[in-house]
Amino acid sequence: MFHLGWIVSAFSFVAVIVGLRIFGRRKMLRRVVCLGMTGVLAVLPMVHGDFSPVAAKSESDPGGFLNILPPGQDGGVNLGEALGYWIAKKYPKHFNDQTNMYKSLIQRAPTISEGELSRYFKKASLGVQEKPERTYSPKEGVTIRRDSFGVPHIEGETREAAMYAVGYVTAEDRLFMMDVLRHLGRAKLSQFLGESERNRKMDEAQLKVAPYKEEDLTRQIRNLCADGKEGAQICEDVKHYTAGVNAYIKKARLEIGKLPVEYIALFKSPKDWKPEDSVAIASLVGGIFGKGGGQEVANGKFLSQLKKKHGAKEGKRIWEDFRSAEDAESPVTISKRYPYNQGHQVDPRSTALLDLKTVDQTLKELQPPEMKIDGPLGPIDLRVADGMSNALLVDGKHTKEGRPIAVFGPQTAYYSPQLLMEVDVQAPGIEARGVAFAGSNMYVQMGRGKDFAWSATSSGADNVDQWVVKLCEPDGGSPTIQSQGYQYKGTCRPMESWQHTQTVTPWVKKADRKPNMKTKKMDLKVNRTVYGPVSARGTVKGKPVAVVTQRSTYMKELDSAIGFKRVNDPQYMKEGTTAFLEAFDHVNYTFNWFYVDQEDIAYKQSCLCPIRDKRTHPDLPTWGTGEYDWTGSFLKGKDQPQAVNPSQGYLVNWNNKQAPGFRANDSVYSYGPIHRSDLLEKRIKKAVDSGERLTRADMVNMMTDASTVDLKGQEVYPWVLKVLGEKAPNRDPVLQKMRDRLAAWVRAGGHRRDLAGDGRYDYAVAVAIGDAYFQQLVKTIFGSDLKGTKLPSKVEDHPNQRLGSAYNAGYYAYVQKDLRQVLGNKVKDRWHKTYCGEGDLKRCRDDLWKALQNTADHLSKAYDSSNVDQWIYDASKDRIKQEPLGAVEAPTMPWMNRPTFQQVVQVGVPIPQQ
Repeated sequence: MFHLGWIVSAFSFVAVIVGLRIFGRRKMLRRVVCLGMTGVLAVLPMVHGDFSPVAAKSESDPGGFLNILPPGQDGGVNLGEALGYWIAKKYPKHFNDQTNMYKSLIQRAPTISEGELSRYFKKASLGVQEKPERTYSPKEGVTIRRDSFGVPHIEGETREAAMYAVGYVTAEDRLFMMDVLRHLGRAKLSQFLGESERNRKMDEAQLKVAPYKEEDLTRQIRNLCADGKEGAQICEDVKHYTAGVNAYIKKARLEIGKLPVEYIALFKSPKDWKPEDSVAIASLVGGIFGKGGGQEVANGKFLSQLKKKHGAKEGKRIWEDFRSAEDAESPVTISKRYPYNQGHQVDPRSTALLDLKTVDQTLKELQPPEMKIDGPLGPIDLRVADGMSNALLVDGKHTKEGRPIAVFGPQTAYYSPQLLMEVDVQAPGIEARGVAFAGSNMYVQMGRGKDFAWSATSSGADNVDQWVVKLCEPDGGSPTIQSQGYQYKGTCRPMESWQHTQTVTPWVKKADRKPNMKTKKMDLKVNRTVYGPVSARGTVKGKPVAVVTQRSTYMKELDSAIGFKRVNDPQYMKEGTTAFLEAFDHVNYTFNWFYVDQEDIAYKQSCLCPIRDKRTHPDLPTWGTGEYDWTGSFLKGKDQPQAVNPSQGYLVNWNNKQAPGFRANDSVYSYGPIHRSDLLEKRIKKAVDSGERLTRADMVNMMTDASTVDLKGQEVYPWVLKVLGEKAPNRDPVLQKMRDRLAAWVRAGGHRRDLAGDGRYDYAVAVAIGDAYFQQLVKTIFGSDLKGTKLPSKVEDHPNQRLGSAYNAGYYAYVQKDLRQVLGNKVKDRWHKTYCGEGDLKRCRDDLWKALQNTADHLSKAYDSSNVDQWIYDASKDRIKQEPLGAVEAPTMPWMNRPTFQQVVQVGVPIPQQ
């Protein structure tokens, strides 16, 4: 049902959009005023409930909590706000008020003082400690107070009223995003945004990861409701959360000031929220951030190619070198051994390597989409980085105030608005402030309680496998590549098949869009086996097979809510670290969790990690015949990597290996002797070993200083320079200057930053050389051995992706390890051979100088100059784009490699005023 003013405004919106395209911003501004568009803006009411507010709680907050989440809290942009942005570039009040704080930090490191912290982080109090900017009550028994950053502080007399308010403020700040996410999770994006090639591919991709019928989603809710008192309470919380979302949706349908402008652009009205929508979003989030593995087919192709090129024995040894599944030098979060996926005595008959003749087509079918969709106002880039988030914690023995410090947070890419949403909730059984993914945020997923804080990084433990099933015909006929049956435990089982149907309209440009566009049915076929969805098809030894994906958390998307409920419960968390460890035993998604309070720091991995048949290879595709299935057991909580107050005095993680013995999942090739976690660990280790007593500012300085370092500059090029030596061959002036530029950059720390503020990196020439040279180094060192093969890892995880997060994957460790071997340095877990110069140092040195010459030739062409000083890297290529998910786009930021949401915590230690 549409309000009359809503319809009038929709047509006004289209008129403005067309006018902006035809006349330009300035001319259109005059026309808006002349046409009386101010009358439209005047009908944007901001009316809230008129229930009596709940008195603010007077309990003291111990203090010592800071956080930041760019670009800002407000993600619900109405028509008036959108026009203000399009015409005058005026941001809605709290849409972009944290960006400048966030990006300015890198200009001050590494000399930030305690008194400056509140310039770059906001105080994260429980309750509003200042005069609220807004106070309102959408329901009797609960009050929402918005602080000076627009963060909602919810105080409820009852749990039910508080959960209602959580749903209400989530819709208030993220309604359109929630709608996008629920349709993504349901694989019905085309139905919501319109059918386009991009939207269709996203729907197809989601159906390969998490195909759900409506009854599947409902069943998960019912199962949780039946899971004891905690499950029943979560069900009640979801019910009241849903009611709050729908209360806001109801108002948005009637009041144009509450309706996100994107709905007007789509000529649509938001539909009621259902509990199943939150399950769909949980499946989406878990399938992106909370999983690990599922790359067995690509690994098998790489192994087959190496065996074909080098012979079976040598090919396997080369494969094992690059696999880096158990490198003894790999940086770890804790030193205690926690074995997982160990002790396998592989039966070759369990492994199913796809034919090289057909595997490329299979991998094409398995290839994820480009992660771009077509939204109401144009394309939306939904890419996320390869592994995200970091944590830096130090115990109280090494701090000036004698209390632990944590600087930690998740990297969830950068969007306008963010996928994460901040909220503070205080009610019976709930006391927490922090963030969660909008639409599945019944509880704070990362944040603080009264006297503790917690955060997460993606762990990537191996909870996903690709199985190969033999195709068959249930009637006994000859199988083909399209057969709908598969062999399982001696019988030909029919696949569970259904048509995933959407009612769609074609996606068209915003100026060409109109109401009541012609609709049609769009059907996508889904096939599912006992393991999970069919993801691709191919052949093994010429016989047709299908690749199916099994994820341990599939059909259990909502189960992790128990862990989050517990950590939000102040009574449960009274036991401190013990409660923390037990709470996250009930989170199934694979994350590293970190904790800090007044006395302790702690770490715990969560994962519903399957125990595999010892006859199978954990990195290669296995026959899905029923003989080699998962055992049905999962890694117990006590066997997950964990630590409380480790003897080293600190905890560091940047998506690196969890612990010795915990095998890298099959999609991770980067757990070699160096990792980007070294950028943090070397700084904290040096400080701790020196006996320095640290402050929050010291910890922030370490994190910020590390955030602008190029991993090549700190960990790779020092070894390259050792091989090259001091002088260029034949005293070549260009090569000598290139070598010296690299050396100066390495001595300065290998940063990609602009402290001078002139728009250029401080070592811009060295950055250009370093980037181009690394590509040549990889070709020179490994090219002959890997030519004609496809190692399933990118060469470099580069900042120019504009995602912020970088250097998590790539050939960095390969180059470093091989050069250490050729130099004769001590290397644990040596590769079976040295690749550079076939192990001859002189030949390797000559090869590296030739590679530098090739780099000079490349850069001379790229910059149209042979003058080294003219090779100035364009820093704008790295700038972080806060991708707009709707009508308004926050500004870009200089590159930095740090969490999107970040907390700085020292419980009970006052934060100095500026």
